[in-house]
Amino acid sequence: MARPIIDPVKKFWSRVDKKGDNECWNWLGSFDKDGYGQIRDGIRKIQDRGHKFSYKLHFGKIPQGMCVCHTCDNRACTNPNHLFIGTHKDNIQDKMNKNRQAKGEMQGHHKLTNEQIDSIRSRMNENYKELCQEFNVVPSTIYRIWRKDSWKHI
Repeated sequence: MARPIIDPVKKFWSRVDKKGDNECWNWLGSFDKDGYGQIRDGIRKIQDRGHKFSYKLHFGKIPQGMCVCHTCDNRACTNPNHLFIGTHKDNIQDKMNKNRQAKGEMQGHHKLTNEQIDSIRSRMNENYKELCQEFNVVPSTIYRIWRKDSWKHI
């Protein structure tokens, strides 16, 4: 027996914790691998993110090549007052302006700590090969740290 098709708008509202106009309306349903709410439109068989569905519901179609961005930086938020349209570049710039980009020890694939970076920079007169061995990195990593091409925030 097939499951009944639920109106996507009703489904959306059943998964939103609607609060005040200026508060985040957090998604209560499931999330995708990137931490965004996800909703499946049972009529058109389309998977969508909660914040994008909210934008379309309140403002209409998302222009081609544009992103739905959050002013609140909360991926679970579906409040249309917190959503705006921008390019991918706008979204990245917004992240950088708010200092939310992963860098240094906050970046998941980091190999060195802030303390080790300070140590490497203070030892610019030493043999870089020894530093490479000590910190288990390649020469280009040492040079980039010395020139502040990487770990610029320290």
